[in-house]
Amino acid sequence: MEANKILLQRKFARIIESLAKEAHITEEEAMGLFYTSKTYQLISQGVSDLHCYADGYLVDELMLEYHLKKDIGYY
Repeated sequence: MEANKILLQRKFARIIESLAKEAHITEEEAMGLFYTSKTYQLISQGVSDLHCYADGYLVDELMLEYHLKKDIGYY
């Protein structure tokens, strides 16, 4: 499934804003991390319809990808 380009750009903006807040970095730094991430590559390639996932989930994935958040897992 291919996402609407305008809606996808808005989603990217929300993700970048949330990543900046969660990681306590500037939006410019968050944008750099986002657009060079494996997560972004997968979304852009349409893998598993990742664009359909919640913004918060994708921000968590980015935080884990860049080791900005510990993956505590479940016991």
